[in-house]
Amino acid sequence: MKKTILLMASVLLIAAFALSACGPKAAPSPEAPAATEAPSGDTPAEPQPTANQLSGSVTIWHAWKTNEIWSLNEVLSAFNAAYPNVSVEVLYVPFDDLRSKFETAAATGEGPDILIGAADWGPALYDANLIADISGDASSDFLGTINPAALGATQYKGALIGLPETIKGVVMFRNTSIVPEAPTSFDDLVAKATAATSGDVKGAYLEYGFFFSAGNLNGVGGKLMNDDGTPAFNDAKGVDWVNLVNRFKDAGSVTNNTDDDVNLFKAGKAGIIIDGTWNISALAAAVGADNLAIDPWPSPMSGYVQTENIYMSANVSADNKDAAWAFMQYFLGSDAQTLLADPNKAAHIPAISGVEVTDPMMQQSVAAFAGGTAFPVIPEMGAYWDPMNNMLKKVVEEGADPATALQDAFDAVTAKVAEIKGP
Repeated sequence: MKKTILLMASVLLIAAFALSACGPKAAPSPEAPAATEAPSGDTPAEPQPTANQLSGSVTIWHAWKTNEIWSLNEVLSAFNAAYPNVSVEVLYVPFDDLRSKFETAAATGEGPDILIGAADWGPALYDANLIADISGDASSDFLGTINPAALGATQYKGALIGLPETIKGVVMFRNTSIVPEAPTSFDDLVAKATAATSGDVKGAYLEYGFFFSAGNLNGVGGKLMNDDGTPAFNDAKGVDWVNLVNRFKDAGSVTNNTDDDVNLFKAGKAGIIIDGTWNISALAAAVGADNLAIDPWPSPMSGYVQTENIYMSANVSADNKDAAWAFMQYFLGSDAQTLLADPNKAAHIPAISGVEVTDPMMQQSVAAFAGGTAFPVIPEMGAYWDPMNNMLKKVVEEGADPATALQDAFDAVTAKVAEIKGP
């Protein structure tokens, strides 16, 4: 399943604009509650000082699922209570149609004031002048509340093209019945995993596929690419990264874009794996919630953080711009993020600090993402997948020299980036 998902993601990356790492969301069932104009509700504890003076209307398009719409309705109610003179209209559009519908409408000056959609859409929508740069509206104090890695997914060409309303990504899972204590460093991970290996139980089964291991490049102090998408990994830090990934074998078994690690973990036969937060429920059901932990990344490891974003249309009218920005700020505030984090409804992992969440796995995810790395969402990312994954395979499985393999990958990526950029 993991390999299939990654292959599908690669196809979407190239088809959309050489990048689209997020898969489609399922459409709400017919009985899903409709998100409509926000009804009255209890006034939030911390309304904006000028809330009563603000007026206007805000139209929002989204593709959320049933459980997410429940939380969205609560957020709309709370926003309406805080901003009683702002009207909000919401339209659900199936995920597969949302981007194209927005592009078509926005290109003719129509469409919503706000779009909730995939982070991968942002750069192409901004390049087409369909979404706005909101950097002039966002204060440094406000941006300082947002997870830095998540914020990175909304920064493009010196602009702030949206806000990350929730985060997901790569984390390290641990079965506490096999490895009781969290490792504090990679060497400690190797030691604890080795000690836990016995019989058919593996202390660690680590995924080294590019998507799951590339965040470690930032962890060791390097970087994958420059701001213009050209490769920046072919240096001493890049060699450190490849050597670190190659050392995954010291902790136990390794895999590249297969489900072997996940399946063994579910069977209670692997102590530590690297996978995505989207598998939390399945892993908890398999090994028991009490036995599942998500650990902060042990030094110098890291993992990719992905987001879903909220965008302001470039077509928002002058009369409604302040209202639209107020809604975006409110959506990234503690009141709304708390409502969205309800594990029985939207279950969105908060993108900001200071939100009290009740779900232990969500709490641990937030802590892990504090040491995360922003997933690149620019079109040039499509040039990296095959060369980088092949490079890692050559080193880990065939014993190739890291520096030589990096140079080969650098040459291949450079050529593909040039193709994407065009003449």
